[in-house]
Amino acid sequence: MNKDQFTECDVVQDLLPLYYDNACSPASKKIVEQHLAACEKCKKTYEALRNPVIDTVMKNESEGVLERHAKKERNMAYKTGIVIALILLVPIVITFIVSVSTGGGLAVFAVLTASMLLIASLLVVPLLSTRRRMTKSILAGIISLLLIFFFVDRMNGGGEFVLWTIPTVFGLSIVFFPLIIRDITLPPVLADKKALMTLTWDTLWLFLTIFEVCNHSGDTEGMKTGYTVSLILLTGVWLIFLTARYLPVNVWIKAGLIIIISCIWTAFTNDVYVYFAEHKKQLTILSADFSDWSNHICFNANFYIIVLILGGIAGGGLLLYGIVNMKRKQLKK
Repeated sequence: MNKDQFTECDVVQDLLPLYYDNACSPASKKIVEQHLAACEKCKKTYEALRNPVIDTVMKNESEGVLERHAKKERNMAYKTGIVIALILLVPIVITFIVSVSTGGGLAVFAVLTASMLLIASLLVVPLLSTRRRMTKSILAGIISLLLIFFFVDRMNGGGEFVLWTIPTVFGLSIVFFPLIIRDITLPPVLADKKALMTLTWDTLWLFLTIFEVCNHSGDTEGMKTGYTVSLILLTGVWLIFLTARYLPVNVWIKAGLIIIISCIWTAFTNDVYVYFAEHKKQLTILSADFSDWSNHICFNANFYIIVLILGGIAGGGLLLYGIVNMKRKQLKK
């Protein structure tokens, strides 16, 4: 072989991976094929490249390296979690010894233990878990927080635990329940109803919170007002949710309906509340006067009229477009 032949082999050797993956240009492909027909050395290299055994070995080696690395990381996380847990045990043991030796009771010890469990749920649980770390950490944290409430309530004579717990669970549910339910596996019949379950859960806890807070203070009128306001506001929320999630129409019609519902809800919510809470019939938009924006009644009425007009135009336009689009698709079928 002369120098030119070696150079050609070098070029072809560089092109072989691209040729094997069918990723080279037609001109390069032609050069490689012509060279392989005349060069036994490059042909053997190409045959080795095509050997599935080599690919399998490389894949197994790669997976083995990744598995060993993952195992090493898990072991390190596990050891770190154990160390943190042991550190958190130190103040618990000290508090227990002091409480027993001084005869002061175990109330402080119980509160401290629950507090350390709360810290552990944020630091130790994620390190010791291999699956669903966030869900386990959230649940452990909530349980620890409720234990703190329980023991503090016992220290203060009792009677406030439920009052503290229900609003706290409601507030935490708004943030964390969607994350938890998204992370868990449900039966097939419920798998596509996670959003519905989330909104139902939050609705029930809202009413339970109103009941507990008002019942604890004996505020019957406050409970009635709270339920009235909640029902009115949640009616709009549920209408929007059901429209967006379950109405069997295209996205344009859904968007139009949601805009219209939102505008009607905005314009008439206060009137509905006044009717149910104060037993008065009123229609704020009838007080509209665009020449007067100083009076709060006129200001609200003017604002509601503008919202209804703009919302009607936007929502109606989207509805019309969605209906035309849906009929067009039906005709194509």
